[in-house]
Amino acid sequence: MSRPRRFSEVTGFVLAGGASRRMGTDKACLPVGRERLVDRQIRLLRAVCGTVGVIGPSAKLGDTGVQVYEDEIPGKGPLGGIHAGLHRVRTEFSLFLGCDMPLMQARFLRYLCQQAMGTTALATVPPRWTGGRYPLCIVLRRCALARVVACLESGQNQVGRFFLRIPRRPISKAEFARAGFSTRIFCNLNTPEEYERVRQ
Repeated sequence: MSRPRRFSEVTGFVLAGGASRRMGTDKACLPVGRERLVDRQIRLLRAVCGTVGVIGPSAKLGDTGVQVYEDEIPGKGPLGGIHAGLHRVRTEFSLFLGCDMPLMQARFLRYLCQQAMGTTALATVPPRWTGGRYPLCIVLRRCALARVVACLESGQNQVGRFFLRIPRRPISKAEFARAGFSTRIFCNLNTPEEYERVRQ
């Protein structure tokens, strides 16, 4: 039986720089099972990507076993983290994954990368779910950096609106279902109550 493919042309980044205001503590360092959330996401990305890094505050994250990068433009949320990754990346594709999705699967990340390589779009994004929002799990081409910079310079740092302004390849809900994925993988943690439900 062949091993699942790892994409040498994709760099994976965990976005771990959020303020975690509603959680009351740094989400990236919360334990789920025997590992922290950030370490879990690193493990998933390592199974899919040729290179892996983390975007976040190195002083808070401690030893992650991979390179940790600080935001180039602090205070801009996830889009600022995406900017930091694309600013440093050398591969054509980058896979960005939020640190607060504890049920994400490597199989879906691999599927997302495969779809990205079959399109000329700048972004490959999962289906929109709760509230019409895109989960923070996307593949971007390196040349999307210019679009990110333009958004940040205009004062627009909302990731969802950024996606709507660039050529993108959305995975439809029908495709998602046919591939056998569950919407549970997009569960994200924002509050202590949500965290306790996942732990249980």
